[in-house]
Amino acid sequence: MENQSNIKRIEQFVNELNVCIGVNYKEISNLFNIEYGYPELDPLRDEICKCIICNLHQAAITLTNHLLESSLKKCLAMKHSISNNQNDIKLEDAFKEGISKFDQLDLDDTINRACTQGLITKEQKKLLKKFKDEFRNPYSHATTSEIFKDTTVKGKTISLNEGESPENLLKRIFDDDSDEVLDVKDILPIQGLVQVVIAEQISVPYFTEVDK
Repeated sequence: MENQSNIKRIEQFVNELNVCIGVNYKEISNLFNIEYGYPELDPLRDEICKCIICNLHQAAITLTNHLLESSLKKCLAMKHSISNNQNDIKLEDAFKEGISKFDQLDLDDTINRACTQGLITKEQKKLLKKFKDEFRNPYSHATTSEIFKDTTVKGKTISLNEGESPENLLKRIFDDDSDEVLDVKDILPIQGLVQVVIAEQISVPYFTEVDK
């Protein structure tokens, strides 16, 4: 019985992929097929594209957060190493000082230093800080109030029944008589589903802007 359930789950996943891959690929094909040419960043960027293509939008947002922060730190370390090292230095020693200098910075400080050193413009600095507040911090720290903000759904307020399954609870909240407006940030059982919908809406534009 358990094996049959597992087979159904994987079949469902494969069917979902068959439906979404073509559509999602068309949406980001121009990004997917062009690499930076930097081996320190391309594998991460490639994985973000594949997450989007496979409808794994929450994963894409999380990895885009990582790309944002990692790319700035790596560029700062690279610039430091180029400016301070001699030409005959060994490869294993070439980047140690730069990595050590910037690796422990928080994102706000990283963005500020990248701007001060001319790696990004003041306009880009402002945009990256917006990304930090709207995407990186909420998803990295799982801050529901910042993820859902003022998002509401139609439903109805109900009493919890001990031992009730999540599926039945959701069915009772969103039955045909639902007419109240509920704040998503206040209702745990629906947050997982709504977060999927939000992620589908923001993952591509967010990654596209960070990629630029």
